[in-house]
Amino acid sequence: MIFLVAGLVIGGTWWFIGKRNYENETLQPSSLNTVEVVNWRSTPGEVYSVGSFSPDGKMVAFTSTRIGTKNIWVKQLSGGEAVQITKDEFGNQHPVWSPNGDEIAFYSTRGGTPGIWRMPSFGGTPTFIKTIKDGSMVLKYWSKKDSIYYEANHNLFALDIKSGESSQLTDFDAAKMSDNTIIISPDEEQIAYVTFENEQYGVWTMPVRGGSPKQVISLADEIRNTVWHPDGKQILYSANVGGIFQIFAADTSGGKPAQITFGDKDSFTLDVSGDGAKILYGSSKEESDVWGVNVEKGEEFSFASDINSELWSNVSPDGKTVAFQSIKNLSQGDKIFSGAILTKPTDSDAEPFQLVANGSLPTWSPDGKQLAFMRVSGETYNLWTIKAAGGEEKQLTTGGMPSVEFNILPYNRTQTSNFSWSPDGGKIAYISDGSGQRNIWLVDADGASNAQLTNNTDSNLLVFCPLWSSDGRRITYSSKPEEPSADGNFFYTTSVIDVETKIMKNVFHSETFQRLLGWSELDKDLILAAVNGKIGTGLPTEVKIIKVNVETGAQHQTAKLESAYLYNIYLSADKKMVAYTSNKEGKDNIWVARLSGGEARKITSNNDARLYFSALSWSPDGRAVYYGKQTRYSLLSMITNFK
Repeated sequence: MIFLVAGLVIGGTWWFIGKRNYENETLQPSSLNTVEVVNWRSTPGEVYSVGSFSPDGKMVAFTSTRIGTKNIWVKQLSGGEAVQITKDEFGNQHPVWSPNGDEIAFYSTRGGTPGIWRMPSFGGTPTFIKTIKDGSMVLKYWSKKDSIYYEANHNLFALDIKSGESSQLTDFDAAKMSDNTIIISPDEEQIAYVTFENEQYGVWTMPVRGGSPKQVISLADEIRNTVWHPDGKQILYSANVGGIFQIFAADTSGGKPAQITFGDKDSFTLDVSGDGAKILYGSSKEESDVWGVNVEKGEEFSFASDINSELWSNVSPDGKTVAFQSIKNLSQGDKIFSGAILTKPTDSDAEPFQLVANGSLPTWSPDGKQLAFMRVSGETYNLWTIKAAGGEEKQLTTGGMPSVEFNILPYNRTQTSNFSWSPDGGKIAYISDGSGQRNIWLVDADGASNAQLTNNTDSNLLVFCPLWSSDGRRITYSSKPEEPSADGNFFYTTSVIDVETKIMKNVFHSETFQRLLGWSELDKDLILAAVNGKIGTGLPTEVKIIKVNVETGAQHQTAKLESAYLYNIYLSADKKMVAYTSNKEGKDNIWVARLSGGEARKITSNNDARLYFSALSWSPDGRAVYYGKQTRYSLLSMITNFK
């Protein structure tokens, strides 16, 4: 599929954003054009691709998951198909060209040796150069002095290829540095980098051999992906403008930076060609619609589809209405908490009704008359409610809540719930971190009272997923330390607290990851999803469903789910079944399994390996499951005639 992205640059028109008054008279936007280089449908774990121009500017090397795993590809800009030059499962990425263009260096985990490798530009046998254990390292530049520059641990390093020795060129405070923003100038005399301090992002330059740093720009908006222009006088970067990352050019001698792109998708700068005329950038396009499936018949139906991305549905207690999120330019997932909340009846073709313009995680009250939701302001999340028919929104909390952990593709939330209504609808249990430690708090649905329930005083202990028992007397929750113990272990705990007496009991303790799903039908057991690893995973894996007795802590396995997404397993309302997404046959499908035992049953018939299902939601009667059906495209494009 080809996407027309010429609209990213306004041909013949130069538009300035008034509040920043960006301007740069050296740019002539009438000559700028945008050309798509390559696109592909993404796989889980791919945010956006990275790539670089060959020294002559005629080819691009890039990382892509178009065959399933991350590999290096080369594309002639004059046309033709991209050529895959690494063909394995070792996570090859961050390609940079040798000065004469006959080789490419890249990061890989091949052979159990993570580090830098090199190989001929059009394929061949990779040759090991240097072990680099920091898996977040990024290769930056292969210089004519036969050095490879790379960023690792928020600092810049130079690798001498002949000796295999690395030297650290910077000594930055990691807490103030932005990821993947340190770059060497074309003459290897200056570096540029981005800091974040006192709520401001700054682009700086500094001599490699010592000297005072110089600030080029300062913005409250996030800055990413800095790149030197070959003239050594300009720095290109991507900055957040109204929720969308656009490309800018800043003159290092001063003046105000100029905005280059104005599209409706994030644009992330990657490289500039040797002649300075072409800018390579990465972007993505996401599509997500809400679908449903009849559990008994296995019949799917489209429920909500729009130009925005619809996902994270929640079904009303009477099963007659579904609430869901609708987000414009979902892109990197950073806007998933700032979209609209819509509702739509399940028994009609009526258009969705926008209930909330800005919110996330809509959750129905037990009587179906209200919805609670989270809203973020700056970096602070709080709990709000609104009547199901619409009207005034009411803020219930002010102390702040932890952000919601989730995966980007597919969009699955790590925890089953981030807050929950009491069975009588009178209170909402939620996690607050406003005091520096995470604790469970209870707020009245009308906001009249807000009180702390648990008494955690350990700032290293993270508390998650408060879920009420059916009688409203107890709340179960999970916890784990933020930092591992001295021997590198995490310990995951599931606890229960009495709402009235505040007496807390640890029910289950494990060194392997566990995801709390909820209470059993008679509140005698807790139901958990567990994996063998010490940390959770957003990728398909074997998952065990276990029941843990609340009184004795005794546990027994009730089901084994093959190739299941750990973060997309949900209990039915009657607590007798789980619905989950599995990639068992290389394609996402929804399955259901009874907790009493028996074979799991597939209820969807997806045959598209690049179509993914996110965040399931049962109807209260157990007859239907709603979910997001999602696909994602990674794109590499370039701006030409840049002077």
